[in-house]
Amino acid sequence: MKELRAKPKKRISTKERILAVSKILFLKQGYSETGLNQIVAEANTVKASLYQHFKSKEELGKTVLLLYSDENLLLLKELMKKYPKPMDFVLAWMRILKREARKVNLFGCPMANFRSQIANGSPEILSSIHNVTKATIATLTLYLEQAKEAGYIPSHSNPSKDARFLFLAYEGVLQIWRMSGDIRLLDDLVEIAQRIFEFKPRTT
Repeated sequence: MKELRAKPKKRISTKERILAVSKILFLKQGYSETGLNQIVAEANTVKASLYQHFKSKEELGKTVLLLYSDENLLLLKELMKKYPKPMDFVLAWMRILKREARKVNLFGCPMANFRSQIANGSPEILSSIHNVTKATIATLTLYLEQAKEAGYIPSHSNPSKDARFLFLAYEGVLQIWRMSGDIRLLDDLVEIAQRIFEFKPRTT
C-alpha cells in the first residue's frame, strides 16, 4: 500500500512576494510614503532582486495598480452576472464595501489614492489610471445597456451617462467615508443610485 504524502505547498516567487507586499503597503501607507527599502525588507528579499523584475518604483506602482484593476473589474463582473437588476447590483456592491471597511481592509480607491500622491512626472502610472478609469466606466456602461434592454431601468435612461454618475458616486462615498470615518455614509451609494435610475426607495 502506497504511503500518502501531503502535496508540497507551491513556492511563492520573489516577484509575487514583492507584488503582494507592495499592494498592501501602497494601500495602507500610500504610494508616496512607501519606500523600496521597506518593500524589500518585508518581502524578505534584496533591492537587486527587486530591480530584476521592476526597473523602477514607478513600474512597480503601475503593475500593482493593474493588479487592483483586474481584481476590481472581476468583482464587478461577477456581481453583474449574479445581479442583472442594477439596484440589486449596487446593494451587493455596497455590502462588500461595508464588509471590507469593518475588517479594516478598505483604504479607499487605489486609483484615486495613487493620483493624489503622484506628480505629473509619473506618466506610466497616470496613463494606467486613465485606462483603468475608462475600462471601469465602459464595463458599467455595457452592464446598464443590457439592463435597459431587459427593462430593469427606465427606457429613457442614458447608460453611458449613468455609468459615469455611478462611478462618480462610488469614488465620492469612499472619499467621504475616509474623511469622516462614518461607515454609514457608504449607504449613500445606494441612495444616489436610486436617484440615478429614478427609482423610489423601497419601503419596509
